[in-house]
Amino acid sequence: MRLRFNVFTKISLLVLLLLIPVLSLYTYSNKESVSVIENEIQTNTTNRLSTFASQVESNIYQLSLYGVAIGQDSSIREYQGTDFTQNPYERVKQSVAILEKMNLYNAASKWHSIVTLYFPRTRDVLSTDYYATYTYEENEFSKPLPTTWHYADGSFTWFTTEPLSAMSAPRTSRLISKISFPVTHLTGLLDQNKANNSGDPFLFNAKMGTIRNGSANEALIAQLGQQLKASALSSSGGFRAELNGTEYFVSYIHSKSLDWYYVDYVPMQQMLSPITNSRNLFYTSIAVLLVMSLAVVFIIYRSVQLPLLQLVRGTRRLSSGDFSVRLQPSGNNEFSLVLGRFNIMAQRIQELIENVYEEQLRRREATLKQLQSQIDPHFLYNCLFYIKNMARMKNEEAVVAMSLNLGEYFRYITRSENDLATVREELNMVSNYLKIQSLRLERMAYTIDVPEELLDQSISRLTLQPIIENAIIHGLEPQAEDGEIRIRGFYADGRCTLTVEDSGIGMSDDALGQLQQNLAKPLDGNMGCGTWNVHQRLTYLFGEEAGLTYARSELGGVQITITWHTNNESEGGHNNVTTPIGR
Repeated sequence: MRLRFNVFTKISLLVLLLLIPVLSLYTYSNKESVSVIENEIQTNTTNRLSTFASQVESNIYQLSLYGVAIGQDSSIREYQGTDFTQNPYERVKQSVAILEKMNLYNAASKWHSIVTLYFPRTRDVLSTDYYATYTYEENEFSKPLPTTWHYADGSFTWFTTEPLSAMSAPRTSRLISKISFPVTHLTGLLDQNKANNSGDPFLFNAKMGTIRNGSANEALIAQLGQQLKASALSSSGGFRAELNGTEYFVSYIHSKSLDWYYVDYVPMQQMLSPITNSRNLFYTSIAVLLVMSLAVVFIIYRSVQLPLLQLVRGTRRLSSGDFSVRLQPSGNNEFSLVLGRFNIMAQRIQELIENVYEEQLRRREATLKQLQSQIDPHFLYNCLFYIKNMARMKNEEAVVAMSLNLGEYFRYITRSENDLATVREELNMVSNYLKIQSLRLERMAYTIDVPEELLDQSISRLTLQPIIENAIIHGLEPQAEDGEIRIRGFYADGRCTLTVEDSGIGMSDDALGQLQQNLAKPLDGNMGCGTWNVHQRLTYLFGEEAGLTYARSELGGVQITITWHTNNESEGGHNNVTTPIGR
């Protein structure tokens, strides 16, 4: 399953890698397009606001210019220089002429303004506002007049004097001109600008607040006003502001004449919506294409890759020796035919292997029987030879003991057809044999030290007897002094070990090495069959790791180690069964 997902993941990553360059190029192109449009939005907003500011400044300039020029009018100069106290009619006639000229100017001007003239010397007041009564108040002009337009009570007002040097002391002037226009003029221009464009322009002053158009978004302008009040504004500029989760571009221009800021703002997303929609459509198309690609890849993977992977796994299992492997064809295509042929091939190979294996088992069993049978005449010959010698020596006890041993031996090898015996049974047989040999060789002693957990382990029959026989004949008998045979056992983690040591004449390292090599060679007439037979039977029964090993013994003679492995671990303790030294 992991291999399946690994292959599918690799194919999916390949598809993604193919789409990455396309996505990268489009993302870069979209980013550049958005940047260009944002710059255009900022430029257009600034230009539109500049046009609006120029229009307002033009009207204000005309009003200011008229305020300066009115003092140079001949009628006003004549009104200032003539004493009409004696002739009221002429005074009224002259004032009516002045008001007619001012009304003509209002009629010709784009903005209707209220013009009021103050004459400090005569304390007269003339105004185009017929609905209000104006009187000259000394306190009103006791302070210097402002040099710019100022806002109060819903209108903007501007003062000038004749001469201009009297602005700081207006009561000393010959004429004070006051021009004012209502804020509705600015509101109308803001409405007109908003109708022709997509912004929401307004005027801002940190102290006075804002002047909005008729359909202004008051909540947004209130928030924006707080940001403008907290910002350090220059003469003109722009910045981005986020209001109610929407990003806006704000541009502003300072009016020197009014000392207010012309402000306009437009939502960036509204202008970028076509590009945003195009981008979303592209990403949606890419996502759909990706899903379709993965679907096609999955279909190909399931129809082609999975049968190939199944065939590869089956081939690996077949090559590793698992001939029971069978594949599950799916669908009705060429791969189903291939998988079916693979199953037929695996079945035939399994049948051939099973036939060969059964033949090998039969040959192995026959070989074991043959090797087992080689022990019997060899052992019987040696026993009869000892009985003959003991009979000649009139040693009836040895004859009886050997006869009893022969009886036990034949009972031991004929009571079961099983080729295996327990270590306990083998040691009982060896004990009887050593008793016989100790009777023949009075100078021989032996000890048996085997742990309890090893006694119930299985071993091939007649494994120890040929080894002990060789130790006595070739090790102990040729020497004149007393001899000893020691049998010990060890068991750990399923590994069984028996060692047979003698204190005989020993062998050289070369001779021991030659004996070790002979164990793996075919039997010939120049080597003894006893130990070779034992080694071969152990190898056949317990595998290549089982067998005999030659080494020097600490007793002075030869040590033969018998090793085999078993999976049957006994439950016994670690108490050793020890046979005392015998004579």
